[in-house]
Amino acid sequence: MPPATSTIRPWTSTGLQVARRGLWLAGLIGVLALEGAALTHAYLWAAPLLCVLVVAVAVDVPLVPVLAVVFTFRVLSDASLSSSGSRHTGSLNPSAAIAFLFILIGLGLILRRRRALLPASAALLFLCLGTVVAVGTTGASSETFRQGAREASVVALAVLVCNSGGALNLSMVTRVIQLAGIGAALLALYQLATHGGVNVAGQIRSNGTFIHPNGAAMYFAIATTVSLWRYLDYGRRRSDVLLTAIFALATVSTFSFTGLAALSAMLIAFGGLRPGSFRLKARAFSLAALIIAVFLATPLGSQRLANETSTSVNAASAQNSRATTSFAWRIDKWRELLPKWERSPLVGQGLGTTVTEEGAGEEVSENGTVGSVPHNEYLRYLVETGVIGLAALLTGLFVMTVRLARRRRTPGMRDGAALGMAVLAGCLVNALADNTLLYTTTGYAAALVLAAVLSSPAAAAGRYANGRDLSHGAAVPAWS
Repeated sequence: MPPATSTIRPWTSTGLQVARRGLWLAGLIGVLALEGAALTHAYLWAAPLLCVLVVAVAVDVPLVPVLAVVFTFRVLSDASLSSSGSRHTGSLNPSAAIAFLFILIGLGLILRRRRALLPASAALLFLCLGTVVAVGTTGASSETFRQGAREASVVALAVLVCNSGGALNLSMVTRVIQLAGIGAALLALYQLATHGGVNVAGQIRSNGTFIHPNGAAMYFAIATTVSLWRYLDYGRRRSDVLLTAIFALATVSTFSFTGLAALSAMLIAFGGLRPGSFRLKARAFSLAALIIAVFLATPLGSQRLANETSTSVNAASAQNSRATTSFAWRIDKWRELLPKWERSPLVGQGLGTTVTEEGAGEEVSENGTVGSVPHNEYLRYLVETGVIGLAALLTGLFVMTVRLARRRRTPGMRDGAALGMAVLAGCLVNALADNTLLYTTTGYAAALVLAAVLSSPAAAAGRYANGRDLSHGAAVPAWS
């Protein structure tokens, strides 16, 4: 007679998962109950509980449609959400709400999946320390924390991509960038045809839906590059050729030298870094040359070039003068910022202090430098975070470049890595004379591409290289 066996089953992993989900459900019900109780007292009381709820359900959020809708709204409403006066208000506007939404979802995902935890923690520590210094310099206020929250949302968006479980792959994020920007690009071309846009130093320039032509140019430059990558290395669809042309012409319509320089740097870097023969590389080089030729062929483009090349570094003095060109204006602004850095050379004045100072964000048409944003990201970080902060930032950029270079040497990742390095190169060039990260949509677009490149599996990124299926019967990656 066989021995009696116990009818009690051992606790399995499936049972643990059911119990864990039950605890999560009970916790969410508790949060909702507290939310209802808080709403009976005041709407403000419900805000912390709502944040907890978003963090708790982050792993169940449909990331692709949410990102597509929210990011498109952010791009199409940039001009109305990013007015210069918004830097000096403490109200929670839609752009701030979008930033906090990205932060909360990114926090919820990284707590559960823990991908990119070390670099994200290092970036957030850098932002927190810079904000603490700013509080010590200007005092605690919502205005003081604004720039830290803006840049934290860029980091959070990168974390969101890395922890998306493959849902936000390189193909998907590049398509989102295209769809979000096509309306703004078409509007910019319409403004060019009808002589509309914004008045910058007496010149009418297209800005699409963006706050400034320079910000529009940088976004269009990224969109041009990702569209070219999609055509050459991800399927050769005719729609991507059309989108490349639209975004390239939209970049020209802004008549932004910094945007044009960034786009040229992206295309040259992309052409030089992508694998293949020189004939294949020359396509990106030819597009860069064609865009520059079109820019110079336009009356406003040739006029701007003539004005800027006639400017001497000493054309405008550092005091009591009005610069007549954007280059002279920048020289004066940089001269003005250096004495501020000298007050605290090691740790700086604090993150965002050059942006939120009285009068910051006034239009370039004023030609004055007092209170205007720096138009040089390296100098801005030097003044705001000191030598230590700038060294930390450059170290982070160096580490990112090394990681991209390693991916470029990995079979199946060369095309994607070339795109990532091209976008990074364009941002580094643009940062020499513009406010790259102060244009939030530019920061978001760059973060999407770089995070997708650094987090995507090797086999998937090159699966459709040059329009051919290279998987050879291998299992399709989860994010394809």
